[in-house]
Amino acid sequence: MTHLFLSIALFLPLLAQAEERDIAYAEIAPVLTAASRKKSPLLDIKLNIEVLSETVALEQVKVWLIRDGEMVSQIPLNPKDGAIQLPTMTKKQAKQHSIRINQPKEMAHLNFAMTVLPPSSTHVEYRDLFSLVDDSNLFIKAMAGKMALFAPKVDALTFHFTEAATITIGADGNALHFE
Repeated sequence: MTHLFLSIALFLPLLAQAEERDIAYAEIAPVLTAASRKKSPLLDIKLNIEVLSETVALEQVKVWLIRDGEMVSQIPLNPKDGAIQLPTMTKKQAKQHSIRINQPKEMAHLNFAMTVLPPSSTHVEYRDLFSLVDDSNLFIKAMAGKMALFAPKVDALTFHFTEAATITIGADGNALHFE
């Protein structure tokens, strides 16, 4: 009995690794399209594979692009954070493709993350700031899919400073100053 238990315990990780699953590209295509259309340099959208199990190392996770059930190419994973790059596709193309991951969803999953980056200088273009609002809403809507009606919407920007600061907005030779 102990021998049987040890055999099962030794082979269980191998069985879990052997389980592959496909994710329909049509499910993730709207998010990829939204990410490719972003205009603000202050918005960072990343796609990565997140390992959920301590028994699986990121190096063990493999991802492939599949077309009509046939492997097209392996998708490289960044060894530090599992980041991956996927091509944008038309709806017609997306219906023919999927992403295959060699781990069950309990072990590893596909993760999208949206991060607002701090400005790289004290001078920021107006369009970069306010395109951040539009880009955020576009990405949130794509992630929410059919539930977009209930998703939160970004409608304002709030600035936090560690020291006293002045914001100057210039337009047509006139400037507005806020302290």
